[in-house]
Amino acid sequence: MTAPAQGRPRGGGGAPPRSADVRKRDALELLGAARHAWVASGGGDGPHLIPLACVWDGTRVALSTRAGSRTVRNLRRLGRVRLAFGSAVDVVLLDGEVAITAPGDVPAATRDALAALPLDPERVPGCVYLFVTPRRVQAWRHLGEMADRVIMTDGRWVV
Repeated sequence: MTAPAQGRPRGGGGAPPRSADVRKRDALELLGAARHAWVASGGGDGPHLIPLACVWDGTRVALSTRAGSRTVRNLRRLGRVRLAFGSAVDVVLLDGEVAITAPGDVPAATRDALAALPLDPERVPGCVYLFVTPRRVQAWRHLGEMADRVIMTDGRWVV
């Protein structure tokens, strides 16, 4: 195994670390394009990880699932969640507060954006919306970006 060249980050093919501004822009672009997120929650049964369809409205992530699911039970108890987007070489982790909302409680203006979800609680009985408001966001592509990976903290962009 060969040591990385001095001054070059390991991983990422030697690419220089992106600035925080660029990582924020790239993270927002990824959130806007993402149609699925890994949803991590925990409860009495231990950790739980499941992919769910999602849409980003510019300020929060909306997902939908069955009201009686293990995910919803965990989120009702905890009120917070971790979402993962991207791939192992373009990671965005979003920790946030979750609001579980019945279809009838969603404002009409928001419903159009939610129609893109394949499991639409408006059409599928027994489903709810999960609205996740980001509190902390991390983004990185390689080890050279790990030290400065936090781009949002306490609900505020650090850039």
